[in-house]
Amino acid sequence: MLYGDWIGRWGKSCPEVEALVDIPRNQRLTYGELNDQVNRLAYFLSLRLGIAKGDRVAVLAYNRADYIALFLAAGRLGAILVPLNFRLAVDEFYYFFQDAAPRAFFFDRDHLETVRELQPRLKVDHFVCLDPDEELGPSLASDWDRLPADPPPEVDLKAGDPQLIIYTSGTTGLPKGVILTYGMITWNSINTHLGWGLRRGERTILHSALFYTAGWNVFTLPLFHGLGTNILIHRFEADLILELIERERVTVFFAVPTMYQMLIDSPRFPGADCSSIRFLVSGGAPLTEKIFQTFQREKGLHLREGYGLTEAGPNLFMADGKLKTVGRPMPHVDLKLIGTDGKPPPAGGEGELLVRGDMLCAGYWNKPEATAEAFQNGWFSTGDLAQVEADGHYRIVGRKKDMFISGGVNIYPAEIERCLETHPRVAAVAVIGVPDDKWGEVGKVCLVTHPGEQLSLEELQGFLRDKIAKYKIPKYGVVLETLPRTVASEKVQKFILKERHGRADNL
Repeated sequence: MLYGDWIGRWGKSCPEVEALVDIPRNQRLTYGELNDQVNRLAYFLSLRLGIAKGDRVAVLAYNRADYIALFLAAGRLGAILVPLNFRLAVDEFYYFFQDAAPRAFFFDRDHLETVRELQPRLKVDHFVCLDPDEELGPSLASDWDRLPADPPPEVDLKAGDPQLIIYTSGTTGLPKGVILTYGMITWNSINTHLGWGLRRGERTILHSALFYTAGWNVFTLPLFHGLGTNILIHRFEADLILELIERERVTVFFAVPTMYQMLIDSPRFPGADCSSIRFLVSGGAPLTEKIFQTFQREKGLHLREGYGLTEAGPNLFMADGKLKTVGRPMPHVDLKLIGTDGKPPPAGGEGELLVRGDMLCAGYWNKPEATAEAFQNGWFSTGDLAQVEADGHYRIVGRKKDMFISGGVNIYPAEIERCLETHPRVAAVAVIGVPDDKWGEVGKVCLVTHPGEQLSLEELQGFLRDKIAKYKIPKYGVVLETLPRTVASEKVQKFILKERHGRADNL
């Protein structure tokens, strides 16, 4: 098997090397032991549940070792794992079951109540609890000892076969099921190893939710591909992560900017020993200069700013650039910029970023029109605007759909937001365009201040006066308790801000 069997091959050749550490369950698995688990699970899926190539298997659970094993076991059979977002309300799950139509639904005991409520309305053949509980169906524990640990029969798998369906976070509307293939996942791993210089035996902490592409593809699967170790926890906890970095001698680490700020704010941060770390990667949102400088000054660590999408990569750039750039493209990634006229922009100009390569997804599940719109002649339209600097480093300017036009001039909210984030009283900020009789559109700032702080629109406008052109300064503003964000990547959902605050006022 060229695809779907990384653990099996390492399990045979390096069975004693540590593969996976499940911190909540105090479980440590070598590649040999993990391979045995994967084989047993593959037999459970095929013999007990009748799961075969192309069938979907949904899972609702916190991070745990057998969640990883379930993905790997499904991959042995050519079945497609569908991770579900555990932060959703009960009624929100029906959309995903209607769209993906899974034959089996795995869950943990923490989500038993949710599944109990869902079960009567779902057309799913099998409900399986990952814990010893058979209220709604069989549990893994009931059959485990009787399942063979030998490798299951090989399945003919090709690069274009689906392995995962990851639902996008929905920054613009209903989520779309992104089809991640065996080839896409493999080529992302190859790019990650070559572009970031990963070494055999790297160690990382898996804290990202597994319904998010970062949970699988930033480090988790590339490290399994390269005989590394994944240290798994339920969810992001700053104090625990700082403890584990020191105790487990973590070498590489990924988080979104909000999480890096939480690490800085932890009382453990000043004394935390981070000397084992070779580099850090940030993604999901623009990295602020304050966070970048703090890690460099306090820990001597360079924070690399990455960029990618569920549909592409997600590790598209070498993150070897200076602050506020994402560096040069990975070795096996083609990029180009296209202006509004469909032609490449002039040197240093802005254009939509298009991506091509074997690390692209196969499209959107059950959405041929959306797939056709996103892919043109092998190029994927990211919807993001970028620039190429003279040294070849790329700078992400902002979302194409976020851009608004004021007096005939393009305004990019991301540029304004980066400036506002440097204000000491600003905790979070987003800028949207609102209607204006004179200029067509003008900016409106949606602001969250640090606890106990106040900040007026006039103060913000004064702060920006020497930093950006006058026409870019927002005309209106509103102070909020929080910004609406996607639950996985923490991206601001601007379509919600526009629905709630897209008026030319200060309310």
